[in-house]
Amino acid sequence: MIGLALKNCIRRPIRTILTLCGLAVSVALLSCLLACGTGYQSSLGRELNGMGVQLMVVPLGCPYDAAARVLKGRSLNVSFPENALQAVRHDSDVAVAAPMFSAERPRPSEGRTDLWVGIDASTLALKPWLKLTDGSRWFQDSHSVVLGADAAETELRHTGDQFLDPETNTVLHVSGVLEHNGTSDDSLFFLPLATAQRMFHGAGKLTAIAVRLKDPTKLEAVANTLQQIPGAQVVTMTEMMGTFLNLAGSARSLVLALGLIAISVSTLGVFNAMTANMLERTPELGVMRAIGFSQIAVFKLMVFEAIALSFAGGALGLALSAVLSRSIGAVIRPYLPLAPSNGLFAWTFENVGFCLGLSVFVGVIAGIIPAWQASRLRPAAALRESA
Repeated sequence: MIGLALKNCIRRPIRTILTLCGLAVSVALLSCLLACGTGYQSSLGRELNGMGVQLMVVPLGCPYDAAARVLKGRSLNVSFPENALQAVRHDSDVAVAAPMFSAERPRPSEGRTDLWVGIDASTLALKPWLKLTDGSRWFQDSHSVVLGADAAETELRHTGDQFLDPETNTVLHVSGVLEHNGTSDDSLFFLPLATAQRMFHGAGKLTAIAVRLKDPTKLEAVANTLQQIPGAQVVTMTEMMGTFLNLAGSARSLVLALGLIAISVSTLGVFNAMTANMLERTPELGVMRAIGFSQIAVFKLMVFEAIALSFAGGALGLALSAVLSRSIGAVIRPYLPLAPSNGLFAWTFENVGFCLGLSVFVGVIAGIIPAWQASRLRPAAALRESA
């Protein structure tokens, strides 16, 4: 019976291919959404936890947007007084408070914008994974610059080279180049904090302070204390992650609903294919009934054909989603808040099983009515129709 069912599925190849394609696209969309949701949540949590930052002090405004921009290596157009740093470091529960002053340097002739970040030694304590290439050193004087791996490659600069900033006519020397680490740090230009403030007219200003606590369990109490700093506000990584996951979850629910609608439309496609198949094979089904096939056997045959067709479409959709995931990720990454730098998609056995199970369910639902109609055919009437 299995061989007969599979043979019937390919009897009309064009119809079968069109039905498979419709279902495959729907399953690919659904599986990508599920994989993206799982991958985004796990990658975001892993990145935030790996940064060693429990909270950030940012200028007044939207704290989540400000924190996300800082973490992803983007500039802020607002700042707060540098004396806020002393207030943060004065808190006995703060282990490390790393000040930052960032500024963008547009390069329209080259179609890019560079981000310069002023830091001090506390940033190295906060980010111990930052490694310099052989022969490199951190800031030797106020005119030193340390380049991220991608920035050094773009500028064609190596340790010891001179570096001229044409906007301020400041001559810097490259004291070091960072090893590639796959984060936003790769594209940054690091300067001593005071140098960055002077070059970008931000004397006495900061754009963010990244904080790591001695005891993470005191996060809420410390956040409430630092919230009193004039001109600044505090956002915790836990709050930011929850907010972004909620925003992404809302959008995901909407798109997931569209994916389920697409699956429903595909179900109609499978139903249409099975109905047409049943009508075309009425004489054949009559012969089968006449030679001894029971109603249950005919019903099982038709349902199995629908399930086989839907399962094949689901498997094809999963393969399609795996192939297209990189391209899809490149399209949706700019619209995700704090998009992780590593893989955006994560396929799990649960998600794959759900998609294949849904495909089988589509086959059962789409095949029941045509199978019931086929099983109810009377042999004499079906044979008379073929005469």
